[in-house]
Formats: sequence, C-alpha cells, structure tokens
Amino acid sequence: MAYMKPSDPDFCESRCPVCTNARKGHWLARIVQKIEMAVTFGGCPAGKARRRKYGVGPDEALPPQAPADVAAKRVNGTAP
Repeated sequence: MAYMKPSDPDFCESRCPVCTNARKGHWLARIVQKIEMAVTFGGCPAGKARRRKYGVGPDEALPPQAPADVAAKRVNGTAP
C-alpha cells in the first residue's frame, strides 16, 4: 500500500474517512464535512487539492467520464 499525504487530492478521493463517507451519504459525516468546510473556507488541504485536480469539491461526487474521453485515451495509449 502506497503512503499518501493528507494534502494529496487522491487521499480525499479514496481514503479520507470524513469525505468518503459523506459522499456515500452517511448523515454524521455530512454534518462534520459541512462544519469543516465552513470553518476552513472550502475544506481541508486535501479537499482543496481535489477541487484543483478534479474540478469538484470534497462534498461532490466525481462526474462520470464521457465515453469519447475513454476512447481517446485508449487510442493514445493512456487508458487504465
């Protein structure tokens, strides 16, 4: 398992206990996240990095990737 810094946008996406549970709809995590976003003016460093990288806030789900984008990445050889 790779080590992630708490300021890494992928930490917010996949490992942050507050953000991941809030995006799943857990009521207590959503309340804690709303308080955190109000106190820190937009979220923790990982949430702000997630907004810069993915274009969505820590309280929002990632938009589905368009099929054309996936096909273009496969042609270019960068598909997952």
